[in-house]
Amino acid sequence: MRTRRKITTALATGTLAAGLLVGGATAASADVSPMSCYGSAKSFSTTNKVWPAYPNWATTTPNCADVNVKATIGANVQACFYQGAGQPHKCYPKRWLSQGVWDTAVTDVANGKKFYLKFDRSTGGLIAY
Repeated sequence: MRTRRKITTALATGTLAAGLLVGGATAASADVSPMSCYGSAKSFSTTNKVWPAYPNWATTTPNCADVNVKATIGANVQACFYQGAGQPHKCYPKRWLSQGVWDTAVTDVANGKKFYLKFDRSTGGLIAY
């Protein structure tokens, strides 16, 4: 009887240890996952109500499906995209950004597209794209 109890205890301990090892491997793999949209956010501030400042462009990334802004003050924003040399920029309708909350400047954007944002007042905050 004692031998059987020892074997059962050893098996249970081995199963528990194996479960901890598997759990540890799962936690380690979470460290290499892609960065979340808001986790990739950058600070911004406007120069002449435009971000990034002329002649620079921001480029959309696979981190976010939208251009997201968390402004320090409420403002209207308009996203404009580069269409190619000699082509006019494609600007989307203005959107209101509420103060201190995540809002979208434009939704469903493709990766690798150059853009800038036009604001109706100087502001700053965080941007994720």
